[in-house]
Amino acid sequence: MRKRKMDRRYVAPRYRRHGRRVSQFLTILVLVLAVSGAIFLTYAKKGEPEPVIPDEDPVVEDVTENEGSDTDTPVSHGEKPEIPVESDTEDEQEEADQTDVSDSGSQTGGTPAADCDVLVPASEAVDLDYFDDAVFIGDSRSEGLYINTGLSNATFLTHQGLMVDEVYTKKVVEVNGTKTTVMDALASTSFSKVYIMLGINETGWVYDDIFIEKYGEIIDGIREINPDAVIYVQSILPVSNEVSNTHSYIKNEKISTYNQLLQEMAEEKDVYYLNVAEAVAASDGSLPEDAATDGIHLKKEPCQTWLNYLREHTVQ
Repeated sequence: MRKRKMDRRYVAPRYRRHGRRVSQFLTILVLVLAVSGAIFLTYAKKGEPEPVIPDEDPVVEDVTENEGSDTDTPVSHGEKPEIPVESDTEDEQEEADQTDVSDSGSQTGGTPAADCDVLVPASEAVDLDYFDDAVFIGDSRSEGLYINTGLSNATFLTHQGLMVDEVYTKKVVEVNGTKTTVMDALASTSFSKVYIMLGINETGWVYDDIFIEKYGEIIDGIREINPDAVIYVQSILPVSNEVSNTHSYIKNEKISTYNQLLQEMAEEKDVYYLNVAEAVAASDGSLPEDAATDGIHLKKEPCQTWLNYLREHTVQ
């Protein structure tokens, strides 16, 4: 049995008319709901306070980020923090600190003022017999002082290459035909003055504090032997510019650093500091090229200048 085909020409117009009616109804419904909602919101807002809107975003300052910071630039997220006003007591303390710095010496070079107790001022030259009861402790440079000046009335406990950590341990000096350490030899010597110059061989050391510690132990040992002895710590003599520029570790910059530390140590230990370097140095602080045979060890004339400086800087 054949199915009868539906003629869509008669059905389609009916559905189109029905669809238009539904669309119109939905449009009207949406408009009614929108108007009703607007009216409802208007009446609902009449009883609520109007919110306050700030002019700009609130500022939050992170205090913890600044605490303990090592940077010089402060971290700021808003207004500048209030700077506390220092009290008069703090101002007075600051002035006192500045006074202490100026009184103790130069702020750049660290050299004490001329009237500082640790630095021996110039005075009238003493006679050579002043050194009759003096002992010189040092390396080959101090040996050169003995050889080139003929200061035979003093006692020289010296050795080529001697360093501060060997004064107690290395048997390098001879007493009554027997090799012994510098400190043991000192204990068997009658003396009232001690001149020390050590440090040129130690400029290659990594830790400066070890050098000063060992140097300080020498001073302590001298005081144990003779508490009344006058102890002179001599500055390390500079080297020539050629040596300073070419040597693997002997540098005038390091010598200057050591001398500064020695001066500070002398003040702490309550002993005297002699800046003998100024007696032989050139205007730039180096050793003149013609003052030494090798840029390190002084010739006869500079050694005599060194001795004259010692004679003119004494404690009576």
